[in-house]
Amino acid sequence: MSELPPCPDVALMRDLSETRRRFHRTPELSWTEYQTTARLCEELESLGFAVEWGQRLYARAPGNPPDPETDARAWQRAEQALGADNRYLAAMQSNRTGLVATLDGSGPGRVFGFRFDIDALPISESDAAAHVPAAEGFASAYPGIMHACGHDGHLTIGLGLARRLAASRGRWNGRVHLFFQPAEEVAGGGAVFAELPQLAEVQLFTTLHLGILDRYRIVFDATWIAARIYDVVYRGLASHAGNAPQAGRNALLAACQAVQGLYALPRHSAGMSRVNVGRFRSDNAHNVIADEVHFRYEVRGGDDAICDFMAEAAERVLEGAARMNGVEWQRSVFAEFSSCPNSRALAERIAGLAQGLGLPQALLQDSFQVSASEDAGYLIRRVREQGGEATHLILGSPVGGGHHSPTFDFDEQLLGWGVLLFERLVTEG
Repeated sequence: MSELPPCPDVALMRDLSETRRRFHRTPELSWTEYQTTARLCEELESLGFAVEWGQRLYARAPGNPPDPETDARAWQRAEQALGADNRYLAAMQSNRTGLVATLDGSGPGRVFGFRFDIDALPISESDAAAHVPAAEGFASAYPGIMHACGHDGHLTIGLGLARRLAASRGRWNGRVHLFFQPAEEVAGGGAVFAELPQLAEVQLFTTLHLGILDRYRIVFDATWIAARIYDVVYRGLASHAGNAPQAGRNALLAACQAVQGLYALPRHSAGMSRVNVGRFRSDNAHNVIADEVHFRYEVRGGDDAICDFMAEAAERVLEGAARMNGVEWQRSVFAEFSSCPNSRALAERIAGLAQGLGLPQALLQDSFQVSASEDAGYLIRRVREQGGEATHLILGSPVGGGHHSPTFDFDEQLLGWGVLLFERLVTEG
């Protein structure tokens, strides 16, 4: 396995490591990133960025908001940490988290956009001695919440880039928009941020993800599969299972048949396809014909067309199971992830910049399709549809235990390389 050389800027790495560890200690779930947003706003404004946050970013309500109890706990933690009179908090009520920071260089030039997701996951972090955050004292301070996918690293790269661009403002041209996006894990923030007027200006757009490959690689043209995630409810008629089974209409039986049918769906020959049922609930007594069942399933595809094929086939299965058992059913969208091809010219340009920074050729990889989904696809699609260039990078690294695990971690040296690469893209125009 090729090794990652240390970032040559030792002072930069010291600052980035401290920043990442500070945010790692205070993770916040999707749509509740109140502390994270406020702290980012404060530093970015101090650097001279024009910052927009809160209600002004939301033309529509957030999708998939957290339950009220989870949101109230997050808000209380934010008030305790920042003070109830914090100037940034009020505008974030009702889950209006995230921000956009804008900085102009010394003269006219291209408009750059960089997106960094900021939310964490409902996972309890490991306290094992082999887990670096636990061993070195920066593990999550909040039970049941953890940065287990690298988003603390993503936002750290964003802040590091902001610091460098502010310090060198007189030596580059154009405009930079930094999008610190909430709620990637529930596929909500990308759809909201894709509608922002700042994104409509962007000509060159880049986003990234740490880890993914579980080995050291810098990928310049990473694509993600599309996904559609649905909530389903089947409603039948309850009756006594022993005394009058004929009087009931069994929603549980219908749902079980539907789940079996979903897993039996034919796959698509044109590309990757997936199906999974991840949640299933039927709160009924053992001697009652079940009258209501809830479950959540997902379909995925290598592109939007394959994903739509899977979604339509799944709908036929759900309808058939309901009709077979004489029950009613409803389906609602929980989340959607779009897939969009990257701009080859921009990917190749960034690859050249990486070589110019001295990253070894053995670490550079042209392309990779990730068998997971990422809501940055909405922003990439928007930029490409308006005539701009966009690509998604992977800063690959071994990750302890894998993504979304209690022992997830990454090599912090990647933070420095990410900042230097994005800075070079801006300063070279």
